[in-house]
Amino acid sequence: MVIARRDLLRLGAAAAASVALSSCSGERPDSAAVPTRTPRPTPATPAVPTPVATGPAHLPPGSLYFGAALPYHRSLDAWERDLGTPLALNRSYFHPERNDSANLVRRCRDDLSRGRLPHVSTKAPTTWRRVADGEADDWLSGMFRPLGEAGGAVIFTLHHEPENDAGGPGMLPVDFVAMQRRAIEQAAGMAPEVTVVPVLQHWTFDPVRDDIDPATWLVPEASVMGLDIYNPWSPTNGKPWRSFGSKADEALAWLGDTPIAIGEYGCREDPDNPGLAAEWLRDAALFAREHNIVSMSYYNSDLNSPEGSWELRGSAEHAFADLLASDWVVRPA
Repeated sequence: MVIARRDLLRLGAAAAASVALSSCSGERPDSAAVPTRTPRPTPATPAVPTPVATGPAHLPPGSLYFGAALPYHRSLDAWERDLGTPLALNRSYFHPERNDSANLVRRCRDDLSRGRLPHVSTKAPTTWRRVADGEADDWLSGMFRPLGEAGGAVIFTLHHEPENDAGGPGMLPVDFVAMQRRAIEQAAGMAPEVTVVPVLQHWTFDPVRDDIDPATWLVPEASVMGLDIYNPWSPTNGKPWRSFGSKADEALAWLGDTPIAIGEYGCREDPDNPGLAAEWLRDAALFAREHNIVSMSYYNSDLNSPEGSWELRGSAEHAFADLLASDWVVRPA
């Protein structure tokens, strides 16, 4: 499915979401039910300019961008040849140094020229508070201005999975939210086709945790919120097998009607149940299509994965290829 750029993901709009639980249809059941937390209303915050409605958000119901992240040492072109279909979304990560900011812009241009929606991430060169106070405006504009001329929609994430780095001066949830507001405001003026998407981890919304308030991390001004979801199970770690939908539901209760971009997701293969990971992937895509999810990026890598690789192999890779070739997958024009 090819959609013209002006029709891509019209900002702030989304298909109506349901909250029906989706479980993996393979043989391994989800773990027992866990306690739930009742979301609190997000406090009112100062408004920022509404971005022009030409960036990522109005999609036909049941459609989404589908792709993956691949480690730097693997050839994306070669993998796409193996899949038989180009990715509809390419997930990439960068550092805040000046040269890497230029690489981020180049990657977006290259992805767009090849019919992929870029979803790029970078950390800030200073604290979240200083970015919020405008001290990194030149750094942001050095990316947003050229991205505004790139000729297509871009998903831009500023400090993916911020929970890992929170706690120091200027690095509290309130600072993160303020930084996102600043970036959203800057992008609206310079690059209306860039959608700033804050990406949080699922464990922030895990109902068994009582040491974190998910509401403090939410960004009301974000037209799309991001979420990472992994099935924690591996053959050796003893953790429960969790379906994509069972974990997503725990976050959707807090995110409401806001469209969701899945910044990363993954499932390891169970050697005693061949094909179960493939079924997990198919169930994940079905859940996404039935809910408020507008993009999915599989983490096809073994980097930073001490309990086992997330790489797609065998039947799981075949399932991913089949999903990628589906007619519900949206691709930039």
